[in-house]
Amino acid sequence: MVIKRLRWDDRGEAKSRCAVWHRVRSEIVSTTPADVLARHAARLHAIERDNDLPDNFAELLDHAVERSTPQATINFFDQGRSLGARDFRDEVYRVADGLRRLGVEHGTPVAVLMPNRIEFPITWMALGVLGAVMVPVNPASTGAELDHVLLDTAARYLVVEDSLESTAQTATEWVASHHPTFVRTGTEWRSIRDSGSAEFRPHRSVSGTDLVNIQYTSGSTGLPKGCMIPQRFWIVMGAGRVLSSRVEINSILSAHPFFYIDPQWHLVMALYSGAAFHQAENLSASRFVERVRAHNAEFSLFPRPLVGKAGTPDEAATSLKVVGAVGAGREAVRDIRQRFGCIANNAFGMTEIGVGLTVPEDLDDPHVDGSCGVPALYRQMRVVGPGGIDVTTGEPGELWVRGDGLFLGYHNRPEANAESFVGDWFRTGDLARVDEHGYYWIVGRLKDMIRRSSQNISALEVEQVVMTTPGVQLAAAVAVPDNYRGEEVKVYVKLEEGAEVTPEDIIATCVPVLSTFKIPRFVQVVDDFPYTASSKIDKPALIRDVADLRTGAWDREASQ
Repeated sequence: MVIKRLRWDDRGEAKSRCAVWHRVRSEIVSTTPADVLARHAARLHAIERDNDLPDNFAELLDHAVERSTPQATINFFDQGRSLGARDFRDEVYRVADGLRRLGVEHGTPVAVLMPNRIEFPITWMALGVLGAVMVPVNPASTGAELDHVLLDTAARYLVVEDSLESTAQTATEWVASHHPTFVRTGTEWRSIRDSGSAEFRPHRSVSGTDLVNIQYTSGSTGLPKGCMIPQRFWIVMGAGRVLSSRVEINSILSAHPFFYIDPQWHLVMALYSGAAFHQAENLSASRFVERVRAHNAEFSLFPRPLVGKAGTPDEAATSLKVVGAVGAGREAVRDIRQRFGCIANNAFGMTEIGVGLTVPEDLDDPHVDGSCGVPALYRQMRVVGPGGIDVTTGEPGELWVRGDGLFLGYHNRPEANAESFVGDWFRTGDLARVDEHGYYWIVGRLKDMIRRSSQNISALEVEQVVMTTPGVQLAAAVAVPDNYRGEEVKVYVKLEEGAEVTPEDIIATCVPVLSTFKIPRFVQVVDDFPYTASSKIDKPALIRDVADLRTGAWDREASQ
């Protein structure tokens, strides 16, 4: 860890990893983990005390132009589009002005349905400087899922990729009731941009507490809930990441869909720091190293399918400085470090809170490997047991978080908000423990969710759809550990007496209603379920003592 950090500071002088090790060995010996943690805590405290961050997207864009360098580009390389900081800001204000002329104003919800293309972040920032609200939509959504999101937000505008207009039209109830205005990227979007002025500045001021996203995320109560995210959330997450780090990042590689929060905060990080932002059109584990080399990437999230895979010796010489190995265990973290010669650590975050826990990049302590580290900038954490009492060291409890820049609650969900907050503490629904070193470990979930390829799936949503299959009486969806996707969806079903239902019948019910990633891979019929005292299906008892949850189940990918 310290080796690579000092190597960057002295690059060009020290070519040999061994030589650097000998040069800094005395520093490593004299620096204890407690010293590093104390310095880290003091650094975060100073940042929070000074609070010298942009207040909103407009200030962020101005800051990006002020510290702009030739490398500071927004590069959607698969699209062949790249803009420098000043040109990017000008495009944002042109589109903001054009949207204003169209009727979009402060507080207006605008849905965005498009793949990874440069029009996406321009539209997002344009809505932000107006004080309007972006509702990012997954292009893989079914008509029913689109109807849920678009009706819930009452969006009357949709910025849509031309090829996805037919997908949007499947939201038949929304289209019929709201008669939305479609802004197609190939025609209307360009006209809107061309009609606007780069000198435009809104008369109404926008603050960091103004809503800028309604970001939908699956939870434990069935259909996805909209997280109301203010501009301050993104500033804390992206700019705060730059301030709290001791590693200078000049090039960021992002590959997740831009309707997720990761590319969005990566963009804010780049705008604040002056780093280049390179956005791929899609995730690709097989092309990860190729992309890193092509763009001299120094920071990226690590593709889960590569965890545990052997690489080539020359990969340790890539440009990577820091890799976000979210969800990786102790050995996986160490393998990534060994393979790429970079800093790699786990972390904890949610759509509701942004980054909650991180591992300080200059911390060299084997005890931290595999944990999520310590509270991040502007974050306070508690591990709480029954009755709202903090548990003792080593005991599991629910992870609670509070701090500056959290989400503002769930849109149109007063019951969920009442259940999720205790005062200003947000209940994450995740089970955690704190070890004797002060490191946080995520050990389970209170929320009944499945996380497949970084996408959250509500087990209840899957169950509700499966139970609409004729002949299915009850269903229980659970997560099956998977090395490639993290988790796969398995559904146990109890059939009505005398019913003959095949796994193919169940899948056929799911296909038109659920996104592809939510459709169960494994199906298993049971005679009955174990139940709790309150007559709910007891899922822990259902899978207890089952060594391999794939055993006895029909596998959709193998069709057997």
